[in-house]
Amino acid sequence: VIVINLSVAFKGIGNSSNKLVSTLNGDKVFLTNSYGGLQRDIAEIRQNYNVVYMFGLDKKLKGTIRIERSAIRDNEIISSELDIDAFVRALNDTGIIAKIGTHPRQSLCNDAYWHMLKKFNGRVVFFHIPSVKYLTEDYIANITTALYA
Repeated sequence: VIVINLSVAFKGIGNSSNKLVSTLNGDKVFLTNSYGGLQRDIAEIRQNYNVVYMFGLDKKLKGTIRIERSAIRDNEIISSELDIDAFVRALNDTGIIAKIGTHPRQSLCNDAYWHMLKKFNGRVVFFHIPSVKYLTEDYIANITTALYA
């Protein structure tokens, strides 16, 4: 079985998710920073992927990652079918402190995650990462090792 992954970030050269995903190999999509725009971008994805890695910026994080277990929209919660705990272990093994988000909040990231979870039947995981100033080469290398090795 060939595992085909998609990496997803938000547009904008100042966005850390954009910077991270731009360095990765393989298929990638950059979402528009608006609710309507990201819905159109997601609808335009034609390929079916086994796993979708999504990245979004959380300016409150400093060198850590928060992995979101679920997303909420119109009071409907959808959770990832992937092994979130395995992602935490893989990231922690590289020295990156990874935590699990427990309460989805209404946000652009949440909305994008919800639509992707729906489209790919839960085979999606969303990582909130810190701003660009904390995105060192080592940090990027560790994420790459943990998720793409």
